[in-house]
Amino acid sequence: MTRLPGLTDRVAGRLLEMIATDPAYTPGARLPGETRLCQLFGVSRTTLREAVRSLAARGYLEVRRGSGTFVLDRGAGADIDLSRLELAQVRLRDLFEIRMMIEPQAARLACIRGTDREIQEIARRAGAVAQAIQTGADFTDLEEAFHRAVAAAAHNQFMEQLMPIIHNALHEAWAASAVTGCLAQLTLQDNRQLMDFFRRRDGEGAQHAMAAHIRHTINVLDL
Repeated sequence: MTRLPGLTDRVAGRLLEMIATDPAYTPGARLPGETRLCQLFGVSRTTLREAVRSLAARGYLEVRRGSGTFVLDRGAGADIDLSRLELAQVRLRDLFEIRMMIEPQAARLACIRGTDREIQEIARRAGAVAQAIQTGADFTDLEEAFHRAVAAAAHNQFMEQLMPIIHNALHEAWAASAVTGCLAQLTLQDNRQLMDFFRRRDGEGAQHAMAAHIRHTINVLDL
């Protein structure tokens, strides 16, 4: 199972996100002082310094004693790719916002409009996800198929057409974040709760359960 990034890793990621998305931090720009960054990220000086050292070792930053910390030119480090960072963090966060707008409503409509066969198909997909998690297999594609089945049961053609686009992009961003394995037990638990509501045709319950599942994932990914 993939290791969940620790606090230092997450702070390093947020520093990189700041560099990638704020035009003020072009190569050669000086980062704010330690006190300001500690306040911004809500961490101690020790954690911040570890994150900065990590990024300096990878060629993203340069620490100049007595002067501060500076953004390196992308050409100064062969492994620098801020577009990859933007895909893995900024884009991932935006995708989850879209999921929160669409999928809870899809779950509610699936309970109301879905046929018995469609509810059975949702259950079958959920079972496949559970089996993959329990055997330690990759469950990402199966989980996406489960959510597509929910959208299909909602009987809204635009929603159904949009879901594959969201999930294709989500799959790429999720893979880049390298934390998929950490979500296994969370997904298993949340899907069980969702299925309880689907079987009872409880649209409001399914809507809240889907929203809770997305929020849980956002928290795990530190978005």
